[in-house]
Amino acid sequence: MPFRLLLPRRIYDEMLGQALAELPNECCGLLAGRMEGEADAAAAEPPPLRLARVLRRYPLVNKKASPARYLSEERSLIDADRDARQSNLEFLAIYHSHPTSEPVPSRTDLEENYWDGVMHFIISMKHVPPLMRGWWLSETDYRPADWQMIDL
Repeated sequence: MPFRLLLPRRIYDEMLGQALAELPNECCGLLAGRMEGEADAAAAEPPPLRLARVLRRYPLVNKKASPARYLSEERSLIDADRDARQSNLEFLAIYHSHPTSEPVPSRTDLEENYWDGVMHFIISMKHVPPLMRGWWLSETDYRPADWQMIDL
């Protein structure tokens, strides 16, 4: 079920920093946090768009080390999963960068979308400053996701 994601500016800045540091290759990572107001949302008719707040970023290692593709390295993914579970956080979003193209899902991004129910952020390093957009992906299509940067 779609939700509106609240992304702290500090974490956003860290994501851009990772994308810049890993040029010319794509970077990748996960964002974890908590859903807010779930009990209230279940009682409302029709249910309002739920809010999700990002609390932690997990930069992952791009096993492909490629400017055109990413594949999360297993050890960094397992470490992120372990930490999120111990912290009682759920994964809310995946992010990766496009070093030379727009922040729009590619055919490969759609075909290799193995994680439904999480938002997908794409950071375009083609722009100065970098441009990031959020998406909901399926195997064949994508649509814009609702997110907001917040100051903490």
